Amino acid sequence: MRALVATMLAFLLTGCFTSSPQKTQFKAEYPARQDIRQKNEYRFTTKPTKPADARYWGSDDLAELFYVADSQATTLTLHFNFPAKSLKVSSLDPDNKIRRQTTFMLLDESAEKPSDTDLRYMYLTKDGRLLRKTRSCKPDMSVGCQWWIHTIFITRNGDMAVNYEQGGAGMAFLVIPLYSSSEYLQIFNKAQISNVTSHQADR
Repeated sequence: MRALVATMLAFLLTGCFTSSPQKTQFKAEYPARQDIRQKNEYRFTTKPTKPADARYWGSDDLAELFYVADSQATTLTLHFNFPAKSLKVSSLDPDNKIRRQTTFMLLDESAEKPSDTDLRYMYLTKDGRLLRKTRSCKPDMSVGCQWWIHTIFITRNGDMAVNYEQGGAGMAFLVIPLYSSSEYLQIFNKAQISNVTSHQADR
């Protein structure tokens, strides 16, 4: 309780708040990550090893993060075509039937956001991570920006790690500086790759 009160007082006095429940785990996994470009195909479970500490896009369902969520899906397959800069993602049920499927364009980390709002894309970094990032800035009495970033990487054990960061910074009433940031890490176990038996739905 004292820690909570201290945090609230610090935010009120300085306008700053940060939270990172899995910071220790992230520090252990991130430096030992693998380059996602080492393989063209991956398969992971759709449910994380532990439930999320907060609700956010894709928090407890990897298929949701990749826009292929389905109530019967238990695994997710990622098929990369690096020369074509594309990623095909499929959610599969226990019988290896495809439930949902979609394709992402892979952009360089420094590339501009596509003008086509219907285009699905992710950023592929030079060190082999995937990024999904959104930013919003509004000029009003509380001038500031908000951001939402998913950093996706392969762990040393070959599992998929998703580090989610949400934050904001600005000036309340053009006077008081404000900053907040929260990060959450989830691990999705690798699954055995086997033949897909049929195709049910596309997106």
